[in-house]
Formats: sequence, C-alpha cells, structure tokens
Amino acid sequence: MRVILSAGKKVYFTLLASSFMFPIQAFAQCVENKDCSALGYKETTNKENCLKCPFGEYWFCPEPEEEKAVLGQCTGYAKNCQIGDILYTDGTCSADVVSGKTPIGVVVYIGGDGCGQALALEGLGEFAWSTELVDIPDLFNYSSEPTNDFDSCENTKTVIDYSYKQYGDSAYKYYPAFWEVYNYAPSSMPETKGKWCLPAGGVLDSINQNRTAIDQSLTRINKENINSTNGYWWSSSELSNFYAWRASSGELYSIKRNDFYVRPVLAF
Repeated sequence: MRVILSAGKKVYFTLLASSFMFPIQAFAQCVENKDCSALGYKETTNKENCLKCPFGEYWFCPEPEEEKAVLGQCTGYAKNCQIGDILYTDGTCSADVVSGKTPIGVVVYIGGDGCGQALALEGLGEFAWSTELVDIPDLFNYSSEPTNDFDSCENTKTVIDYSYKQYGDSAYKYYPAFWEVYNYAPSSMPETKGKWCLPAGGVLDSINQNRTAIDQSLTRINKENINSTNGYWWSSSELSNFYAWRASSGELYSIKRNDFYVRPVLAF
C-alpha cells in the first residue's frame, strides 16, 4: 500500500504494521510550514524546519546551500575564513586544498566587519606607482602610519578614475602600477578583470605579519611565495605628491617613479 501525504520532495521508507501482512511504503517529506496539523500530520516535533513523518523516524531535509563570497565585493563572508586560507573561484575558502575546486587567491586580511581581501597567486612585475609627481585629489595622504589604511580597492578606484579623466586611454603610461592591477585577469577566472586592487598599507602590513601562514598555503597549491620576493612592494597608500608608501619588512615610503613589486588583492 502506498500513501501519498502531500506533494513535494520525497524519500521512501518501509513500515511493517501489525494489521498488515505486507510492508507499507510512505513518503516522508520536509516542509517549511511548522503547523503540522494544518497539513494533516499527527507528529508535531520539528527538526530544522522539517516535519517528522507520522509513519516513522525518517526525514527528508534539503541540503543547506553552502555560504559563498561574491568575489570583488565586500559581503561579510570573510568572517568564515582565516588568514592563510585558500579562496576558491566558487567563493568558498578552506585551510586545505579541496579537490575539484580552483584557487583564486590566499586570504591576507579580514576586517572587523567580516570583509576580507585575498592575495593574487602571482605577482605582476615591477612598475612605477606613477610617472608624474601629483597629489591625487580625493586620495587621503598618510603622513604616518599607513598601516591604518585598509581601503585597497577604494584607493585603486580613486587613482584609476583620476588618471583616466586626465589622460584617457593613455592613463596606464602615467599610473602603471594601478593599471596593471586593474587590467589583471587570472586565467582561472578572467571575469574578475577590473576587480583587483593595489593593496593598501594596512593590508601589506597584514601580509608581512602573516607571512608563514600565507606561504604555507601558496606552497600547497604550488604558487609563488611572498618570501621569494625580497624587494619592496608598492601600496596604494599615498604620502604626498612626491611619495607613496611601500613595504617589505616594515613601512617605508619612496618616490612614486621608482619601480617596485606589484601584486593585487581581491575583495570578498
């Protein structure tokens, strides 16, 4: 005897009733409505929004959808991650290498708001911060403590917008570090082009403070370690018209025309 309780997703189970000489099959199903009586159920016990079938102990509950980040946006997902975790193209992070998933970066910063930044799996080379010595309008000048600056993407957008307004399609000649980052399109996820950023001073400081954990993950996925790069890294934090902040083992600044290492970060 087959009994259909109501429409929906179903799982079969077998019940041997004393009044029958043969098994009875019924459908147990998961229902969002917690009012069992309205659906004709006798059992009122709920389990994670799923109603217990009155014919037995079986449940059918849909698998919860895995929480994921939106790459290139600050969504608060990073609260689920740790610095040094691998960030994957599907928007999830893990301390381990996950079979079947493709890495896109390694987590290097997590803010108190649950927003994070992940370091690209490769460096882009050495470039000048800018080839002209101009104090960028709307870009905050850090006369000291650039380690308090975590606005990698806002800084990058400010410079990109300013330079394009000034120079149009030739802007990359004047602000090469920023445009190299802006045009970066990793083969694992080319649709992230335009979403990568030049790390702010505070993010570079976080990278420096967490070198071991970051390099361990980069090694696990056979990517370029940060410790293999002994030179200076440009940050997107500005000091003045002449200087911007750079970093290696500590916070320093240099003339913007110098060529230093550039490696992007991605917000998530």
